Amino acid sequence: MSPKTGSRLVAPRTTTQRDVVRAPAGTEARRLLRRPLLPISIPASALLGAEVLRSSNLDGDWNGAEYSSGPVVMFPLILTIALMVAEAFHRERHPVGIEAPTESSTRAAGSLLGALVLVAIVGLMTVGVAGYVAGVGGLDLGDEPGRTLHARFSVGELLQHVALAVLAIATGAAAGRRFASRVTAGLVLFAGWFPPMFVYWMFRAPAIVPFSIVQVQPVNVRVAHENTDPLTLPAEWLLSSPGEFRDYWGRQFVSSALAGWHDLWLLGLACLFLSLVFTGRWRRRLLAVGAVLAVAGISAQYAVIPR
Repeated sequence: MSPKTGSRLVAPRTTTQRDVVRAPAGTEARRLLRRPLLPISIPASALLGAEVLRSSNLDGDWNGAEYSSGPVVMFPLILTIALMVAEAFHRERHPVGIEAPTESSTRAAGSLLGALVLVAIVGLMTVGVAGYVAGVGGLDLGDEPGRTLHARFSVGELLQHVALAVLAIATGAAAGRRFASRVTAGLVLFAGWFPPMFVYWMFRAPAIVPFSIVQVQPVNVRVAHENTDPLTLPAEWLLSSPGEFRDYWGRQFVSSALAGWHDLWLLGLACLFLSLVFTGRWRRRLLAVGAVLAVAGISAQYAVIPR
């Protein structure tokens, strides 16, 4: 300190672990937003949603087609997120990345933090879906006499899109880190994401719906013989009538709690995939947290589904 001027020497600011993580996060977020795949996948998801609505309106035999097809409209964007994150993590396999002074897990944390900007985009599109459904007054769901024209997605169902985006980031990071070839990583991600997004109807049975990746509600639960008078069933139930593929009256079970626990299951899976990215104590923590969340999510879903 100078006695004449009263000036004070300021000690240089110490770089913390948080600073080391934040620095690559901003760079990675800007890089992801500039990727050409992103502005292609967003309108592709919107067009897929429009096609789902058009084809559902032509399907007069299934009143719930429009409602049940809602979760799959984000497929182009979800797959794009996984592919972009895979490429970002694949860059670390380059000698420049490997020899960087920053520890591997720290760099991974920064890249993951930057990728959260993609989750925000999915969240905004989800708000758009909710706004559309509210604007049209709801969707058609169920068969007479247990039918409604005003069905809306619950908060848990809407948040599934966000949870899927988190899972896409996790799978992309794991594929990018573990596969030596970008082509192999891309093919594995496409093969892994395509069935649960477009063959979702295979996971609609109550016995296996908790294990689904894309959970589609309602869950059809058998409640009465086909000759039963449906007016004797609870008036608040949404029903599915006997038809070509079923010889019984079913309850179209829609539940925000079921969707919420399913979101927890997806987050558990995301943690398990992220354990393939990190090392040391972070890997052990992610494995433990992922296992707890996954088991809790599966168990709670089975407890919620009526029998």
